[in-house]
Amino acid sequence: MRTIVLDFNEFQDEKAVHAFLASRLDFPDYYGNNLDALYDVLSTEDRETNAVLLHAENPLAEGFLAVFNDAAAFNSSFTFGAGKKL
Repeated sequence: MRTIVLDFNEFQDEKAVHAFLASRLDFPDYYGNNLDALYDVLSTEDRETNAVLLHAENPLAEGFLAVFNDAAAFNSSFTFGAGKKL
C-alpha cells in the first residue's frame, strides 16, 4: 500500500494541492487539476492508496475532504484519515 501525507498548512491554494497529489500519486497527464477530476482518479484507482490529511480543519481542506470521503465510499482501494500534526 502506498501512503501519502498532506499537511494542509503547507499549501497556499488548491492548485498547489492538486500539483502535489498529481506528482505523488502519478496521476495521468490528462488529470484536470480540479475536484471533479480528483474524484474521477481516486474512485477508479486500483492501487491500494491511503491518504493521511494533517490540519484537516484548514478551510483549504474542505473540498478535498468531501472528495476523499466520496472516493473512499466508492472505492475500497482508497482510504484516508484526517488529523492534526503532532
